[in-house]
Amino acid sequence: MIKSLIITHGNLGREMVQVAEKILEKKLDIENISFDWKGDGSEMVSQIERFIRENQGNDIIIFTDMFGGSPANISTRFIDPKIEVVSGINLPGLLKFVSYRNKKTTLKELVKIIERGAIEGITIISEYLGEKK
Repeated sequence: MIKSLIITHGNLGREMVQVAEKILEKKLDIENISFDWKGDGSEMVSQIERFIRENQGNDIIIFTDMFGGSPANISTRFIDPKIEVVSGINLPGLLKFVSYRNKKTTLKELVKIIERGAIEGITIISEYLGEKK
């Protein structure tokens, strides 16, 4: 099984997981860490280390809200063959993860599926529907 952790500024990650749970009508096994705006990140590092220890032996995807932000910057130190970080996560990408995490895909294949789902989930609606006249 591929385990996941979502780390975001504020409560964005927790809210995204709650919305996904409402859409799918089931509880999701995704742990959340909210970035502490006042801290130096050391508490976040400890929480990530604990999550990795508790899920040793599993592949892990750490989702963050924005490339270059503190959650992503801190998470990059944990990348290894069994841990990947995906920044810029959105609801379509998170739903792709939930839909494909138990299928027979490698960690690298799954992060590419998530990336495509997140990118394809962004739509300029006027271009999709056509210009109004």
